[in-house]
Amino acid sequence: MSSLTTADCSATSAVTVDSRAHAHRPASAQGSLFDSAELPHGLVYQPDFLSAEEEASLVAEVASLTLSEAHFHQYRARRRVAMFGEGAGDEAGRAQDDGALAVCSPFPPFLSSIRERVAAWRGVPVAHFVQALVTEYQPGVPIGWHRDAPQYGIVVGLSLAAAARMRFRPVDATGPRNPSFAIELAPRSAYVMQGDIRARWQHHIPPVSRLRYSITLRTLVKRVATA
Repeated sequence: MSSLTTADCSATSAVTVDSRAHAHRPASAQGSLFDSAELPHGLVYQPDFLSAEEEASLVAEVASLTLSEAHFHQYRARRRVAMFGEGAGDEAGRAQDDGALAVCSPFPPFLSSIRERVAAWRGVPVAHFVQALVTEYQPGVPIGWHRDAPQYGIVVGLSLAAAARMRFRPVDATGPRNPSFAIELAPRSAYVMQGDIRARWQHHIPPVSRLRYSITLRTLVKRVATA
């Protein structure tokens, strides 16, 4: 049935289907919403991508970074972030007037190592992952419905320190009854978004209950297409 890919069949329990209208129904009942439909192409979930020791090392590295309030267009978010590699001056990743992306700080060594590992996992040249975004979510902090900027292609996220639920809905969904599905992002897990899940779906993370960090790596569409 599903085009959702997992590297371990036991990971399918991390995926649930729900809707805001059925938020209090058990997962077994929620699943009926998509009994006859395929989940979107281009979504990969990998539990235990990192070991506990690797996670602890990354959390220590991230905690030492200088993080700033996230900006999305004219808005300030409650998340704090640090951006490395190519990207614009805000979290939206907007291109400059000439279509180019501004150059941020170079990748620090610990992110370069993660970049190499993710590239090997996805079979993509390391240089194609042009940007890394480190995000801190304090308890009670969410990220609203959005899609990553269109100039980005493959998006890979790593979850650190605490779990979170990533919810998805179709891009044209506006009302509370539009069906969605969710992935439980366990600590040390990784996810990939590309293709349909990037083009036709939005995602968001509700307020987290514990301090959480994420590392997001992105490729550029044109760079991958011309490889």
